[in-house]
Amino acid sequence: MKSLRARVLLLVVGFGLVMAALLAIIMHASVRQYYSDWMYAKNAGFAQRILEAHPDLWRDYVRDRDGFGATLRQYTLYSPNTGLYLLGLDGRVLATAGDAQPFWTNYRVDLKPVAETMQTDPALPIVADDPDAEGETSLVAARQVLHDGEPRGWLYVVARQTDLGTGMPALLKSYAIRTASTVALMTIAIGVLLTIAMISLLTRPLTALTRATEQVRNSGFSDEQCGCFFPDADRDDEIGRLSRTFSEAFDRLRQETERVRTIDSRRREMVASVSHDLRTPLTALIGQIETIRMKGDKLHSDAQAHLLERALQNAQHMKRLTEALAELARLDSPEFRAQPEPIAIGELADDVVQRFAATAQEAGISLGVEYPDGLPLTRADAALVERALSNLLDNALRVTPPGGRVLVRALRDADGIRLEVADTGPGVAAEDQPRVFERFYQTSRHREQRGSSGLGLAIVRRVAELHGGTAGLRSEPGSGSTFYIELPLAA
Repeated sequence: MKSLRARVLLLVVGFGLVMAALLAIIMHASVRQYYSDWMYAKNAGFAQRILEAHPDLWRDYVRDRDGFGATLRQYTLYSPNTGLYLLGLDGRVLATAGDAQPFWTNYRVDLKPVAETMQTDPALPIVADDPDAEGETSLVAARQVLHDGEPRGWLYVVARQTDLGTGMPALLKSYAIRTASTVALMTIAIGVLLTIAMISLLTRPLTALTRATEQVRNSGFSDEQCGCFFPDADRDDEIGRLSRTFSEAFDRLRQETERVRTIDSRRREMVASVSHDLRTPLTALIGQIETIRMKGDKLHSDAQAHLLERALQNAQHMKRLTEALAELARLDSPEFRAQPEPIAIGELADDVVQRFAATAQEAGISLGVEYPDGLPLTRADAALVERALSNLLDNALRVTPPGGRVLVRALRDADGIRLEVADTGPGVAAEDQPRVFERFYQTSRHREQRGSSGLGLAIVRRVAELHGGTAGLRSEPGSGSTFYIELPLAA
């Protein structure tokens, strides 16, 4: 049974049947108790009326002990199923309205329950011995028989028709059955109606939520979530919270799906770009080596040296590209964590500039570094910051023409420390500036001039992100560029 509506309806019907059974049991017990109370009150009143009508009942017994049973039979003339006895104070049967039993010679009725009930609450029904059935009990009523103000015995009335199955009047049994059946049917009917209303109230928004979920699934998590998808999201109850939760979850799934698609698209672009960047120098390298192998003896020494120099440049370019790929993969790893420590940013910048001084001198480029005295120590990963600054310097030296200038500055700003690398190169086109730090970005025509695959700037931005900072640039085509990294003091 897959339908929630059918399950709830079946549950309510089953609950109604169980309640009907419990109601029948309660009605049975209630009617039985009512009949017992009614029968006891009737018999107790019967005994009391006999004593009131015959105050000298004990004297009548003394006068005619053997014929007193006939007197008792006259009292039960209109109630033949009632047992009427005169008992002694010790429980011995002195006279009966019925037939004497052979076991009465040594038989004694246990009057203890009678005495205890009469002392506590005379209105309570009494269950005690039945003198006509040895060892059995029945509903009884008893009143003391007095003579000269002294108790002489007990007038003992036994109501034998007190069994619900055999003695209770058919009218009462019919009433109990009819009442229990009617109430049970009404309970089931009301329960079913309430269940239908409850199911309609609950399943309508759930059905709408299911349709919305299927609609989002069929859209492939690509459509923007609109109000018609989750019409109950504005409700201030569990259904509303569930709708809002689903809407937020699907929106996050949509964003994650778009992010994954974007990353996958960029990954494909990266593979294509890296393949191109590797294929170009690799093809040239193979051609140069083939030329040397085939024409080695015929080539002039200068031509041979030129080919070897070009082959070495191509091999170094491929080495730089593979190292950049490995470094970016390492920084992207979820397990990777920066290892910050207090460092002097100015001195670190000075060290990096010194390493590039010879390269700048060979290219005819002026290379300098500036930083004020008293720069505060910055908590940063020295190796990562050094790698990022080296990438920026390498890019600047590649695009700056001979006679140009590259300047590295370390500054204090409002939020922390700022590292800048300014060059006098051709600058970055305005359409490329928003994307130059994107990894796998390959469409800039200035990228070829910079001699890199774009991974260097992507590594710079990743290093800044690992420290809680940012990377950016300022550039005007034809006027040079300034790339910078902003780091908080407590990275």
